[in-house]
Amino acid sequence: MSPAAQSLLGISEAIDELRKTINLVAPTDLSVLIQGETGTGKELVARAIHDSSRRARGPLIDVNCASLPESLAEAELFGHEKGAFTGADRPRKGHFEQAHGGTLFLDEVGELSPQLQPKLLRVLELREVRRIGGAYSVAVDFRLIMATHRNLEDMVRTGKFREDLYHRMNVCSVRKPALRERTDDILVLAHHFAGQYAREMNRAVRCFSRDVLNLFLGYPWPGNVRELQNVLRQTVLTCKKDTVDVADLPFEFLRKTVAAHVKLGIYHQTMKDVSRRLCAYAITAAQGSWRQAARLLGIPRSTFHRIAKSAGLKDPHDSPQESLHAHWDKFKGGAAE
Repeated sequence: MSPAAQSLLGISEAIDELRKTINLVAPTDLSVLIQGETGTGKELVARAIHDSSRRARGPLIDVNCASLPESLAEAELFGHEKGAFTGADRPRKGHFEQAHGGTLFLDEVGELSPQLQPKLLRVLELREVRRIGGAYSVAVDFRLIMATHRNLEDMVRTGKFREDLYHRMNVCSVRKPALRERTDDILVLAHHFAGQYAREMNRAVRCFSRDVLNLFLGYPWPGNVRELQNVLRQTVLTCKKDTVDVADLPFEFLRKTVAAHVKLGIYHQTMKDVSRRLCAYAITAAQGSWRQAARLLGIPRSTFHRIAKSAGLKDPHDSPQESLHAHWDKFKGGAAE
């Protein structure tokens, strides 16, 4: 297995199949379309394919089509000659020419404008480009890798994407699985990123409590690996201990965790603990209003009342003399029963 494929961390069957696919398509020069949800790491797959190919010594030009201003997209991709338009004070190679001898990675290719799609098709068919203002075409030798989180087949059916371009692109298709489809990899990735960020930030974090691990395994991770990275980056930054506990996790992540489990109806002991801690947070943040606290957490008021009362919290309407901050003082030390 190539070092590039091994860089796709994980022990799941899904990630193992992905490595096998990469090893299969990398030695060829065929165009590759990488599909997958936002945050799954499609650019890492593109890098692995490039690094395992015969073009590994050549450049890998990474272009995010969604960030290309429509007025400049053609000049960025195709280049321009001096004087082609206002501000073109010298000739410039576009991304197609820059990728000569290597790989061009077009991320979010589904965002290409209808005006650029036929021009990309022409490059793929003829392997030559003409700069804006140029009098002749230039031969280009590159491998094209594309990625998208969109369903291009649906876009073809609705006329938003050219069918001939789609078939020309989709020679080899690779799918990066969502994190919820590879739960065996969640803890592997969590320990990897926590260790990486601890070294970068000079923090003491070394491991996670069992409750945190259970939370990670039970959460659906709609933002995929990118969301996991963001949660761990925030956690490592603020955690001052060597072991991360539930109270060290970002509030927004805990809020979404509770909302997700309420929706799914999955309440094991760990989730009860987290829910109770969040109720204490929310009541304090809402200045004692249980209605507002439930709204902050994104859960039904009846559910909030049930969780809060089972945690021993008292509604200020029942006990108006109770200090608002007593809710959080009761729980900040970790007592949740």
